[in-house]
Amino acid sequence: MCMSVMTQEREALKGAVADYLDATFPIDKVHRIANGKEDVSAGEWTKAAQGLGLAGLVIPEEFGGQGASLGELGVVLQEFGRTLAPLPMLSSAALGTVPFLVCDNANVSKPYLEALAAGTATAALALSEAANQWPATINTTVATQNGDTWTVTGSKTFILDNGGADFYIVSASTPQGPGIFVVNSADVQRTDLNAMDLTRKQSSISFNNAKATALAVNAQSQLTQIQNLAATLVASEQLGGADAILKMMVEYAKMRVQFGRIIGSFQAIKHMCANTLVEVEQARGAAEDAADRAAQGEDITLSASLAKIACSEVFSDATLTNIRVHGGIGYTWEHPAHLYFRRARSTNALFGSPVQHREALLVGLGY
Repeated sequence: MCMSVMTQEREALKGAVADYLDATFPIDKVHRIANGKEDVSAGEWTKAAQGLGLAGLVIPEEFGGQGASLGELGVVLQEFGRTLAPLPMLSSAALGTVPFLVCDNANVSKPYLEALAAGTATAALALSEAANQWPATINTTVATQNGDTWTVTGSKTFILDNGGADFYIVSASTPQGPGIFVVNSADVQRTDLNAMDLTRKQSSISFNNAKATALAVNAQSQLTQIQNLAATLVASEQLGGADAILKMMVEYAKMRVQFGRIIGSFQAIKHMCANTLVEVEQARGAAEDAADRAAQGEDITLSASLAKIACSEVFSDATLTNIRVHGGIGYTWEHPAHLYFRRARSTNALFGSPVQHREALLVGLGY
């Protein structure tokens, strides 16, 4: 295993992002936004892009980004998962940016990466065409070439786009094999999905002969790499959510009095908290190992699956345990526990469920 080391630079980055998110998106504000009682301030993402460089964190400096590694991106995603901050860090700065880096087509990617780094535009990754589909297969989306131009026709679903991206990175079939294309939002029809996660929006899009820019054609290897990276990035965010839940349940166990005693003194509660701590730390090793291997350019097929399995299951289990520790109050709409529970169940299915990744692991190991 490639062991992750929290360097001083990463500690400083993590601390700066944590301070910003805690000040800008305390959990009570996130709760109001999720309930539709408050909106995210206009220009907040641009502010984060310019002040902290979050939007272009892994974009090379030549395009206006910070040139950080995927390891640093994973650390930042942990903080966004911890706070449930409703900004497009995962959807745009991570999932929407990685395809440009993987395809490594600088001439084509330049204007998109510059806009992303400045925080003046957002991108979204659109691969899935149906539910319970991983790896995502291209069944209906087709790209057609006419001279030097491309058009795409088809549909995608379960897209994280924070309420609407400026452009979408879509997969489509071509005579040369799978291709990866960029489609502007003006050329797609977008429909909101009734998502379980109330803190960020998902959508379906459809397009008919939409003008597209080709990032890569005959791109099966790039498409596989993108999906592995996507699973790794989601796992990093899940780890941050599990961290927040562990802290929430321990703090409650230390202050709630029942039968004349702090409930944290009861053996059953101690075991719940201790077991969650062990599971979170095991998941941390898997998530940070996968991110660091990706940063070093290694094949992360197996590491990505391990990270997604560990973080999905730990986050889901921790959110349920947290509700049990809280008792009746944990079931109420007013308490934030359900926001994390919803996030855990939603991300469990993103870019492969634990069951699907276990199957992939068995295949990868030759079973």
